[in-house]
Amino acid sequence: MSAQTGNLGVLVDLARKAIALRPGDAKHWETLAQSLLLMDKDEEAAAILTDAIARLPAEPRLHLMLADTYYRLGRHDLFGQVMREIPAIAEDDRKTALYRLEILMKTGVADDAGRIAREVLAIDLTSDVAIELLGRTARRNATSAVMIPICQAAMKLRTGHVQARYELAVAYAHLGRSEEARHLIDLDRFVTVTNLAAPGEYAGAEAFEEALSGEIARNPTLRPDPVGKATRGGFQTSGDLAFGSDGAMGALIDLIRSAVEAYVAALPEESDDPFVAARPEKAGLDVWAVVYPGEGYQERHIHSAGWLSGIYYVSVPQISGSDARAGCLALGTLNLPEAREPPWGVRNIRPAPGQLIMFPSFIPHATIPTKSPGSRICVAFDVVPLRAGPALLD
Repeated sequence: MSAQTGNLGVLVDLARKAIALRPGDAKHWETLAQSLLLMDKDEEAAAILTDAIARLPAEPRLHLMLADTYYRLGRHDLFGQVMREIPAIAEDDRKTALYRLEILMKTGVADDAGRIAREVLAIDLTSDVAIELLGRTARRNATSAVMIPICQAAMKLRTGHVQARYELAVAYAHLGRSEEARHLIDLDRFVTVTNLAAPGEYAGAEAFEEALSGEIARNPTLRPDPVGKATRGGFQTSGDLAFGSDGAMGALIDLIRSAVEAYVAALPEESDDPFVAARPEKAGLDVWAVVYPGEGYQERHIHSAGWLSGIYYVSVPQISGSDARAGCLALGTLNLPEAREPPWGVRNIRPAPGQLIMFPSFIPHATIPTKSPGSRICVAFDVVPLRAGPALLD
């Protein structure tokens, strides 16, 4: 995995130039909008897509991208309007048909999401969205066994498939097949907890943390409980901090890149675990910051787009109340019948300023509120494999 520095802004500039030269090519508009969405510039992406549709009204994928963007923005009335006006999709355009079905699933507007999920899997057996939805449906209907062949097939087709590995482990847990579940989720193997030294240009750890806290507080993308994210009762920035950041955040991202490289270098050359085999040769680094007041927390979730996930703690307040787990990162947490503990257990890690925790992206995790008057501030990231296109971590 190389570690040169990239910038999505370069893609945006190139796409704008390509549109100026060939405004009738829908792919240039798609590239520009997708780059803006990756930078969490949803409003700008919506404006670009609206312009693109005015010029190319017969392109269904542009309509779908705009509908998807409106949903991200919480504009459900505009989402519905655009979905109703999508032009016909060519019979041989499986990619666009799949995109439409996945939007219908994740937005919950379909009458029978389970049926649509099966239609998606008939086109693409590795669809994260379909596997996630079917997993939820199977748990609700107490039919977790149906997920086993689906997840196993997806994992054969895509080594290290994060969503399929998680759903398979959960299915085994619900079925009482504890040993098989523990084989898939281990809260010690591949989990690291280290402390990062402050960069030399800062007087010490406290000066570095203070500079980071100030930059995060001033970040214009910091907003409460963004749609589609796991943050509850807190504030989160966009996921583009890896691009163009300087100052303390730029220094931290350099430290994170170095830590990721060291993590990868320490993995065994050979292993029976698909996580090792799936380590990407090229990867993007998606970085965002989260600020939690005393009642703020993260819902249980995984990072299906990632390979490796991590959290760096900038500020950790004094814990209030009697809950021994208050303020902890809870790895492995899961809701099981009769309040059973997951077969792999739960690992509660009490964070400290300057601490970096890294773990495979398929491990479910949540946070416990601090109940403190102070704020917990952290910087989270995913190492995202790049299967096509330019490298972001590169």
